[in-house]
Parts: sequence; C-alpha cells; structure tokens
Amino acid sequence: MKMDSASPANCFCAPFALRRLAAAGGAMALVFFGLCGTGCRTTATRQISDPAPAVARLRAGGGVRAESDALVKPLLASGEVFGMVVGVVTPDGATQSFSYGRSGRAGDTNAPGPDDLFQIGSVSKLFTETLLMQLEAEGQISDDATVRDILPASLVVTPEAGRLTVHQLATHTGGLPREPKTLRQLGCFLGYLVTGNNLYACLTIPYLQEYLRHARPRPKSPPAYVYSNLGAGLLGYLIAEKTGRPATDLIVEKICRPLRMNDSVFFPNAEQQSRLAVGHVGSQACWKPGNCPLAPWDMGDLLRPSIGMYSSVSDLLIFARANLGMLHLPVESALAATHRPQIQTPRGGEALGWIINYFDNGRRVLTFKDGMASGYRAYVGLDLDARVAVVVLSNKFSWDEKVGHNLLLRLAEARAGAAAKAARITGS
Repeated sequence: MKMDSASPANCFCAPFALRRLAAAGGAMALVFFGLCGTGCRTTATRQISDPAPAVARLRAGGGVRAESDALVKPLLASGEVFGMVVGVVTPDGATQSFSYGRSGRAGDTNAPGPDDLFQIGSVSKLFTETLLMQLEAEGQISDDATVRDILPASLVVTPEAGRLTVHQLATHTGGLPREPKTLRQLGCFLGYLVTGNNLYACLTIPYLQEYLRHARPRPKSPPAYVYSNLGAGLLGYLIAEKTGRPATDLIVEKICRPLRMNDSVFFPNAEQQSRLAVGHVGSQACWKPGNCPLAPWDMGDLLRPSIGMYSSVSDLLIFARANLGMLHLPVESALAATHRPQIQTPRGGEALGWIINYFDNGRRVLTFKDGMASGYRAYVGLDLDARVAVVVLSNKFSWDEKVGHNLLLRLAEARAGAAAKAARITGS
C-alpha cells in the first residue's frame, strides 16, 4: 500500500545554507522560511505496509503483542525509536500495553511503562475540540461567534481577522497560516534548527494580539483546510476570553477528571515529573545529533491548550475507550461530536481535531491524530466500526508514523473477519 499522504520535501539545511541565509538579509530569510515551514520537514506521514499477512496471523489466533513487536523492534534496532509504549483497546473494552527501548531517565535502563508521561503535542487539540463541543452544548459559546464578537472592543483587530468564526478556527478553514511568516518566527525557527529550542516560543498572547492588528486572512470558498497552530491557539484564547477561565483548566475539569485521566495534565507535579520519559532529538533538527536528550517545550498560555499537554498510554487508553463509547459517561456525547467529518481533503477527511483516512475504497475508516513536540511523538487512532483503538507514545521525535496506523489497520481487518465468521456461524 502507498502512504496516505505524500512525503514532504526536505529543506536545504546544510551549514553553508544557513551561513548564506544570514548574509542574504530579510528577503532571502522569508523565502527560506516559506520553503522550510517549521522544520526540515513540515508534514507527518503514515507509512502503511500490506496488512494481509498480519491479518491472517491474527485470524489464526496470533497475539497482538507479536504484531506490535514485528512493527516496533526493527525501528528500535535501527535507532529510529529510543523508547516507545504501545497500547491497544479491543472490542470487548479490554486494554493491553507493550513497552520497548528505554525511558531515558538517568540511571534507568528500563523501557518506559504505560504510566510514564510523555508530551503529546497536537494530540492535545482533541481535548480542546472536545471542550468546544461541551461549551457549545452548554450554550457558553456559539459556532458562528466571531473573533470580534468575543474579544474586548479595546483590542484592535483587522476586519478580516475580526470576521473569523469559532467554526473556521476549529476546522482550520479560516485562511490563517500554520505559523506566522514573520522575521520573529524565523528567528525561533533558526534557533530550533541549531539548538532544538522551542520552535513556538515566539507565539505568545501579546504576539497574537499584535498579529491580529495587521492580519488579513482570506478564507476560501468553498472552504479549504489549512492546518494552523496559530488558529488553534486563537481558538483557545477565545475560549478563555468567553468563559473567563484558561482552556487548560476547563479541559482538566470537564474532560480529564470525569474520565479519571489523572496523569493528563498541562503542569506535571513533582511525582509526575519523576515518571516523565526523557524526549530525544530525531528527524526534526538539522544540526542536532540524533538521540540527544531534549527537554519538553513550554508552549506558553497561547499554545498550551492545543500543543502542550502531557499524558500516558494508560490515560489515553481511557480516552480511546470513551471515544468508542465504552464508558457510558456524559462526556462521550461531546467526544462523538468531534468525530463528524467537516471537510474532505486529498488525504481523506478532517473532523474536529481528528484526521480521517479511508482504505479499501472507503470500506475501512480510520480516525486518528498525530502529535509531535520537542523530543516526543504521539498517536491515537480509532476504528469506530470495528471498535478497536491504538495508542503509541514515543520519546524520540519522528515525522514518520510506522506503528500506530499499521497496527490499527491490522487489528480492525482481523476484527472484521472474526465478526463476519461469527455472523456466518450464527446464521447457519
């Protein structure tokens, strides 16, 4: 099978390129920034292999652990993975987890465990979108409310920025860029390439406020999807302005606590810090050697709700079960609302936070989300029809996702075969 999205181009990140960039001035810098986006690569890919042999093994009674091992161990041997935890939800609601590699903590040679914490990057957006669905159901915020409706009149914004709606921000159809194409953001980008420092350190609430004074987003008609961390940050900011409380506090209160996801936090306490798997440089930094430890990024008040969450495989398995409707809790209605497709794209579809991929002419539908930040990678995937889910957390950055989607597709296909066989036996 082919990958579900095209491989992104690599940027020209050799040392001589950066030296020439520094000498070329601002215009060349902006051209460079436009070419490179937010790193040497700007798009996550899912590399899908033929699931048929694994499906046959699973249908013949093979174990899930063996299939997970077959996917992870070659990556561990090649150094592409430093440490990883894989979690699975089966249709009966049972969960399993498998650990690989090393946690990276000083003096610890063990693999990270299901209760170890990782930074989950943009998987955090699933929680922000779920919160939005809850607030809309409670009548606290409206889908068609605009930036101008919500922000104080004293805050100057352009008419174009003021017309952006909550819905456009939630669906990435407002015409905002992924990150601002400014010299200030370029500085953060170059520092990231050289040192691995926080790529998003420049994106603060004061910076957003200044940006809105000059921004002229141009939403397309019909709506076009353009993934925007800037827009996601603006959405969290609007939620805070509308409710009078930080979106991070509301996420913990309205989603994590009801689900008893006690290790899903934005500010890990000392005990949780002791269980934090150490992130490592991977394919994101051009000048930083691989396998160097990399501290978690502080996303600040603007991007923390959409990129800055910490969680564990144990917690995200609870989240996956709730998304599959297995826990019968009130929050599940808001979770289900995030699954509805909002717009079709070349790679499949986009829901609220979730990405939708179609396989076998649409017969198999995978709903998932990737997250990458600092030295971490996260994946949560669901097959809502087969009622299976996969969670993968890694403490080494990689643009390429090679475990979660493959394992989910194999389990879903095996489950479909088992269900069909059961139906035939019942009907005979």
